[in-house]
Amino acid sequence: MTIYKQIKEVIEKYDKIIILRHIVPDGDAYGSQLGLKELIKTNYPHKEVYAYGEEIAYLKHVGAPDTFTDEAIFKDALVIVTDCGNVERIDNQNYDKGAFFLKIDHHPDATPYGDLSWVDVNYTSASEMVGDLAINSNWEITPVAARVIYHGICTDSGRFLFGGITPRTFEVCAKLIETGFNVFEMYKTMYKRSFSALALQSELIASAKVTEHKVGYIILDENLMKKYNLSYDENGKFSNLLKDLEEIDIWMTFSIREDGKWRVEFRSNGIPVNELAIKWGGGGHKMAAGALINNLDEAMQIVEDANQIIIDNV
Repeated sequence: MTIYKQIKEVIEKYDKIIILRHIVPDGDAYGSQLGLKELIKTNYPHKEVYAYGEEIAYLKHVGAPDTFTDEAIFKDALVIVTDCGNVERIDNQNYDKGAFFLKIDHHPDATPYGDLSWVDVNYTSASEMVGDLAINSNWEITPVAARVIYHGICTDSGRFLFGGITPRTFEVCAKLIETGFNVFEMYKTMYKRSFSALALQSELIASAKVTEHKVGYIILDENLMKKYNLSYDENGKFSNLLKDLEEIDIWMTFSIREDGKWRVEFRSNGIPVNELAIKWGGGGHKMAAGALINNLDEAMQIVEDANQIIIDNV
């Protein structure tokens, strides 16, 4: 039996389905979670389907998660987690209170979990996996679902610039575009920005540091957040400011959060950084990963770790 059929049978078995994803969500977390919710609601309208997790301001154009109120909702539910390699980063720690646990993820299997697990690193994104699942399950794909899933594929593949692109990627995207959603409108919304945001980017680039081993990093602290009236859930937008610079092989963004912790975004031009993210309690892709840390002292330790990675790769 194919994995598509196994997952379809599990989904058809349960009347209540809860879909979760990782903390500090990105476009793929939103795309795979909200896209799967829309697919299930369309093809199985009698089912209760919920998508829980933190809402992110700059992703509001993609959709909105449901408001979580009570862990009792998990009783007798199928719990699906998309785009999350380890249980510690699931954005609702009631994931184990359901009747059945399903994992759908394209990251390396840092923490194997789930009663049924579909993990395949040969996809650009969990969103591509959800799109492929829909096609192979002969599900109806609405323009709403298509837009959300396409956005997840687009963002996690770096607009199809990162490694991992296959003919299947474009086959899935073609099926999504066939639904008729407005691709131009999606891109226009994705990249809309204000003069204030441009000024902040300029200041961040001007303050960037680069080590002798070609590790670059920027720090988005409380003062800059207040100066530019930036909401805390928007600071993930600056992870690629140091991309494509000849002088940098690994770059990182350290951004303050509302709870006082720091969000770390790891990126590279080919050198693996996901193991470094895992070391600091995070996870992600080979060249794009994330973690949460406690303070800037830990940030400087991470910079030294990154220096060592480059030294070891020389």
